[in-house]
Amino acid sequence: MRPPGHHAVRETPMGFCYLNNIAIAAAHALATGTKRIAVFDFDVHHGNGTEDILRDMPGAAFYSIHEYPCYPGSGGTNTRGNCFNYPVAPFSSRDDYRAALTKALEDLQQFKPELIAISAGFDAYANDPLANSPLETEDFHWIGAQLRALGTPMVSLLEGGYSDDLPELIFAYLKGINGK
Repeated sequence: MRPPGHHAVRETPMGFCYLNNIAIAAAHALATGTKRIAVFDFDVHHGNGTEDILRDMPGAAFYSIHEYPCYPGSGGTNTRGNCFNYPVAPFSSRDDYRAALTKALEDLQQFKPELIAISAGFDAYANDPLANSPLETEDFHWIGAQLRALGTPMVSLLEGGYSDDLPELIFAYLKGINGK
C-alpha cells in the first residue's frame, strides 16, 4: 500500500490523499489577496491531483519535476494552460535532474508569482526506496538555495521521502532556503 501524498484529490486507485494541502493553500492565498501564486513540486511522483485542481485556475501556475515513467503514470507532457511538467527519466544523472529543476525555476520566474508554495518531496533521493532518482543531500541544499535566490516569499509543505536519511535531507534543504 502506498503512503499518503499530494497525488490525488480523494481516495482513488491512484493514491490515498483526501485533502490536497498545497492546492488548498494556493486557493486560500488567491482568495485572500494574493494575485499570482506558483506551486513548485519537486516530489519524485507527479502531482496529478495538484495539477487537476490548479488547471485553469486564474492566478495560479503549477510546475512539477518528477521521475517519469513512475507512479502515478501521469506528467509525461504538459497538459494545458498553467500546468507545466518536467519529467526526468529513471536512473538519470544528477546533472540531468538539476537541469530539469533549473528549467522549471526559470519558467516559474517568468510567471512572476507573489508567492511560491512548494511541494517539498525528498523521495528523489538516491537512497529512497520508492524511486530511481539520483539526488544527494547537497542537491536538496542546492534546491533550497535556488528557491531563495528567486527572492519571492515562499512556504514549503513536506510531501514525501521514505529513506532513513530524511531528517538530513530536510535540514540541507532548509539550510539552502536560509542561506546557510
